[in-house]
Order: sequence, then C-alpha cells, then structure tokens
Amino acid sequence: MPSTKKKARTSRPLSLATVNTDVHSDCCRSSALILGRAYQSASALLVAYELARDQRGGRRGMTTDQEQDLLRAMLVMATAGLDSMSKQLIRDSLPVLISCSDQAQNSFERFIARKLGDDKVSRDRVAANKFLARILSKPSPQIQLVEEYIFDLTKGSLQSSESLFQVAGALGVDPPTAGIDPTVLSPIFSIRNSIVHELDINLDAQRRNRHVRSQTSMISNTNRILLVSAGILHCVDSEARAERA
Repeated sequence: MPSTKKKARTSRPLSLATVNTDVHSDCCRSSALILGRAYQSASALLVAYELARDQRGGRRGMTTDQEQDLLRAMLVMATAGLDSMSKQLIRDSLPVLISCSDQAQNSFERFIARKLGDDKVSRDRVAANKFLARILSKPSPQIQLVEEYIFDLTKGSLQSSESLFQVAGALGVDPPTAGIDPTVLSPIFSIRNSIVHELDINLDAQRRNRHVRSQTSMISNTNRILLVSAGILHCVDSEARAERA
C-alpha cells in the first residue's frame, strides 16, 4: 500500500508591501533613493525577525524580547525614512513647486506673512524686522526667502500627522491622495514615539515591563508608513513632471 505520509506544511515568508520608488523628475531622485534604502532596511529587519523565530522553532506563541526589538526597529526605520525623505523632497523640489503649484505658492505666501508678523499669533516686530533685513540684504531676496522657508519646514521632526499636513501643504500635495489620514497615522506615530522616547516601557504590565507589539500590527503599521512616503513622493513627482512638460 503506498505511503500517505503528509508533507510538512511550510508557511510563506513574511514580507512588506512592495513600494514603488520609480520617479521621472530630477528633484525627486534623491528622495526616491532615501525611500528605497528605508524600505530595504525595514525589510532586512523583518527577515532577521523571521530568522530569529525559525531558529528557536517558535513561529507561534509569545515573541521574545529580542524578536520584539526587531519589530520595533522595523517600524522606527520606516518612520525615519519618511522623515529623511520628506526633508530631502522639500529641499530639492520646493523651488520648483512654488513656481508651478498654486497650493505651494499660497503656503509660501502664508509663511512670509507669518514671519513679517501679519497675523494674530506673531506680533514680535523686532524678529519681523530682523527677518526682513536679512532677506533684503541678500543679492537675491526670493532665493533667500525660499531657503528660510526650507529651513523652517525641515528644522524639526516630520514624524507626526500634523507635520505631514504641513509638508503636504508646502509641497502642494493633496493629503488623501498621498494616503495621509490622521486617524490611521496618529496611533502609529504614538507607537513610534513610545519606542524611541520611552523604550516602549509599560510599568503597569504584570508579566513584561514593555509593550508587546503583535507581528501583524507592526508589519501593517510599517507598510502604512512606507506607502504614505511613496504617496507623497509620487504626488510631488507628478507635479514636477507637469511643470517640466
């Protein structure tokens, strides 16, 4: 009688969603490279996580602290890529977009008005006068204004829903088109902040003193960050291509 021994079931390897980094405009190429490297690093950490699980024969059940750290690092790498890519995109593409995007131009004008104290929030005339003197003393005031704007946009972290809306406005990007949804992104950034600033410590837990992150949610969150990054990149690339045409 022929053997009916069942073959061992093998599960599919874990992987992140495919991220398209192909761009056509020169001002987006460096940002696309940064996003590609972030994707590669996050993917490598996911591979390391899976190898760690395989080596201990524990694809099911509670993850170890070391495995949790690999999942945390994967998400942090993705958010770092978003931050770095967005800043590079601002540096390289903003001068182009201000000349071709009404939304980018309007955001630029609001920045200038705010720096000059033309709103209810900023009334510091000394700072406004210093800003105006700095601009007017340059050979090309408009170029200097753009440089001031770029510095203002990139001086802090761009790893929050609020900062992404600011980036979108500056670059003339429609937030929903790029996948910027605060109801989805804000909890992810909250997890990132807990990891980076608090070591993901949870002193109220009974068994483990760090938050336990599920494999499924961490992969999903990492995918979301990478896809939003790609969404911003391709929106800017499309706008820049239209200007070149």
